[in-house]
Amino acid sequence: MVIQLLFWWCLTANATITGQKSPSGNGSSISSPIRQLVGEDDPRFGVQVLASETKLPATPLLMNVVELMARYAEMDFLSRTPRRSGTVLPQFPQIEIAVLPAPPARSVEVRLLVWAIYATVIDMVYGGGFYESEVAVFWDDVIKAHVYFTLPMDDHLRAKYQIKIPTSDNNTALQENTNSTVQPVNTVFEWHPIYRPDGKNLLPRDIFVLVLGAIKVIAPHRVLDQVPGPMDIVSNRVDANLQVILDRTHLRRPVPPFLRFGHALEAVRRIPGWQLERHKFAEFFASIEINRRPVAVILLEKGPMPAPGNGNVTTV
Repeated sequence: MVIQLLFWWCLTANATITGQKSPSGNGSSISSPIRQLVGEDDPRFGVQVLASETKLPATPLLMNVVELMARYAEMDFLSRTPRRSGTVLPQFPQIEIAVLPAPPARSVEVRLLVWAIYATVIDMVYGGGFYESEVAVFWDDVIKAHVYFTLPMDDHLRAKYQIKIPTSDNNTALQENTNSTVQPVNTVFEWHPIYRPDGKNLLPRDIFVLVLGAIKVIAPHRVLDQVPGPMDIVSNRVDANLQVILDRTHLRRPVPPFLRFGHALEAVRRIPGWQLERHKFAEFFASIEINRRPVAVILLEKGPMPAPGNGNVTTV
């Protein structure tokens, strides 16, 4: 499979071959072995990661990934999305993420990108390290797309790797496909986060892992669908848990407004940035209000999920 993959790269315009410079040109040649990650979501899915020796700053990478995954989660999970490149969050321009459908296709399924980006970044967190990487996304042993995690590229390098994309087919296209359907008409979303007075400190890594896991769990659902019950996100490798509790009674409201998956997504994606701005990563809780009525509470706590949980525990 490795030989086939390298041969395929040689024949395509998106090729980066062992021994060439890393895509951004900011480091030594790509020499790390290819890592193959088996998808747990569907046996037909998989990714192969070719990493360079050029390090990436962890926080800008993770912040950009949270936002990009959230934008994809806003879309229909089985829909297709065009290629994109560049920085996702202007506040963190140190990282660029390019998504290129495998030719001749001009788009790729959203679910494949959500799974691929999540699998790759979790692998970076737990052993692969934060390095410039080219990710081949497979479905039924056929490459469907490439995802590049790089330092900023200059125009010469973009042209060399053919990752220079017209503006009309860039980030704008992604945003136009998402934002109009995230919130119901005539609703006002608010969240009110606060650190717990006696809260324990958390590892930033653990917060990012739980947030990315929550986005992955939310992604298959339509953003306007009601959340049917509490959501608990845990990980065997993280000493923390993330809970979304409906109302104060832990039950779905009998009358509107309701917590929808788009609301849960909006709250979850805000967690890392809110804590980063305050230079404090710790236990916190936040109330979610729709039209000034409380509909849910988010808890981020240290340690395992308190037994018996809230009824719907997902391990990521």
